[in-house]
Amino acid sequence: MKFYKFTPALLDAKILEKTLVGRDIELDNLKRILKSASTGKSLSHAILVGQKGIGKSHILRILYHGVRGEIKTKELNSSKDKFIPVIFSEEEYPGNITKFIKLVMHYLSESGCAGIPEIPKAMKKAGSLTTKEREIAIDYIRTFKKKTGKTLLLLVDNLNDIIERFTDEDQSSLRELLMSYDSMLLIGSAPTLFDSIINHNRPLYNFFEIIWLKDLPFKETVTLLKRYAEIEGRKGVNKELKEKEAKLRAIYELGGGNPRLILSLYHIIVEGDISSVENTFLKLLDDLSPYFRERMGDLSDQQQEIVDTMARAEFLLTPTEIAERCHMPVNVVNSQLRRLEKTGFVRVEKKHAKKAFYDFNERLFSLWRQMRVEAGRKRLGFIVRFLEIWFTKEDLLVEADKLSSTIMKHFATGEFEKMEPQINKFWYLKEALPELADAYLTIIDNIEAIRNKNKDIEDRLCQLLRIKRNKEPLFGSFYWLLFNSFSLFDSEVILSKELLKRALKLFPKANDKNNFLSYLSLALKWEIADKRTQTIKVLIEEAAAQKQVELLDFLSPYSTLIKYLETKDKEVLDRLRHEERLIVDEMLKMLEGKGGKNSLISDTSPP
Repeated sequence: MKFYKFTPALLDAKILEKTLVGRDIELDNLKRILKSASTGKSLSHAILVGQKGIGKSHILRILYHGVRGEIKTKELNSSKDKFIPVIFSEEEYPGNITKFIKLVMHYLSESGCAGIPEIPKAMKKAGSLTTKEREIAIDYIRTFKKKTGKTLLLLVDNLNDIIERFTDEDQSSLRELLMSYDSMLLIGSAPTLFDSIINHNRPLYNFFEIIWLKDLPFKETVTLLKRYAEIEGRKGVNKELKEKEAKLRAIYELGGGNPRLILSLYHIIVEGDISSVENTFLKLLDDLSPYFRERMGDLSDQQQEIVDTMARAEFLLTPTEIAERCHMPVNVVNSQLRRLEKTGFVRVEKKHAKKAFYDFNERLFSLWRQMRVEAGRKRLGFIVRFLEIWFTKEDLLVEADKLSSTIMKHFATGEFEKMEPQINKFWYLKEALPELADAYLTIIDNIEAIRNKNKDIEDRLCQLLRIKRNKEPLFGSFYWLLFNSFSLFDSEVILSKELLKRALKLFPKANDKNNFLSYLSLALKWEIADKRTQTIKVLIEEAAAQKQVELLDFLSPYSTLIKYLETKDKEVLDRLRHEERLIVDEMLKMLEGKGGKNSLISDTSPP
């Protein structure tokens, strides 16, 4: 079975039903609308609104096949005798109400449904459409239920593209047709709210019920990936999903539960692997480039400049700050932001005193824009590696790291007899996790030499530190200096700072900086778990003193944490973008307990 992530219409009804996950609320609302229309109470026309790939076309197809009686999702098949469903293709561009209805007739004639009123001959002819033909077209819809005993259920993807082409006169005719007669129920979709339905001067203002489609939660995301694998008979994928859950969570937190993104991720898993979260995520962003370019193309020149400024910024900006960076008057920026907010492109993320911070509704947009510039790519790389570490659930590896640290601590204090119990524990870890076998043998080979102190300390520690699966000599020295600096901080502050200074001086010389940063982050995670934030502050100050820009960029979330803890200024947190907010939130949860008063995660779905 081949999945088409951009064309759900090519999928079988049963496959669509199988891959429908986490949409109970939306389908319950649609079922309510169908029930109200079928019982003669009222026709509530609706628009599904959500970013590209969120599943709008999928739901419209589920409605179509359900009402036709081909699937039983949410018992939609019970409406089979009440409606005749017609679904437009995703790209249709009728320029007026007459062409619109003519297109409806075309789909009706191809639907295979019995009892459809005969299509008027005048509507079958080619050529320009007259006023008389307009009246014939509208009359066909007006009398549809009288002739068939059923309501025409019209399902229109990208309804915004059609309605925005209509004149106000055509929009008024459509409104009258939908309001005054019970012949047609219109359910459409759009990626955002659009002018014709949010501008109070337009005929269709406030006419449609809006049903927002939210991102899928992480649990449903994994379920969807497993269903793809089940349909294709790929048993090995489920095992890989379990083993790589930490990496999946990191990608999910960056990209959110967009089904099309999840399907892209599935293809990456089955075609290769997700050993690198960064590479995987960059590929996913690259896949979305055509869509985001199109979105930018829909904006005015001023809006493009404002959006680009927001996307490139390292934190959330106020309208005044956006105006300063764009060299525009503040009132112009405020006006454009209000328009962007109405269409669902941006939202007010946080309000602090008299300040409002703006962010994008589509989480991926700012990350995509950052990926296009060098500075943004660096920042994104740091964020991705952070999340890969912070959301890891590889408990055995973490335990192995703790054991190695304990061994080093006993070595540093000369308590060699206390090392053997830790070596024994490591043996059990090795049995549970075969990749630690080489590290275990390395420790056994070196324990006698460590006892006898017959070699230089750093050389022996470098050998011992092969537990980190890293052969770079500098890495052993770096980790040893860092560990002892943190360990001695409370009792020997001066010595601790000297060791830290030496450790950081090794960083620019490293061949594999990513590995250094990964284990530095892991060490800092332990410091936070022990509520030792002062050591982190000293490390940041030393990195600044050495003017290590790359290291300071990496430590940015920690700097934010320290700044907030010292000032208790909520604005420090309110300015954070989603991806960095995730990291700082995890740190605060560690310091204050899960769900503490400073938890930053909240429902940021559109109202």
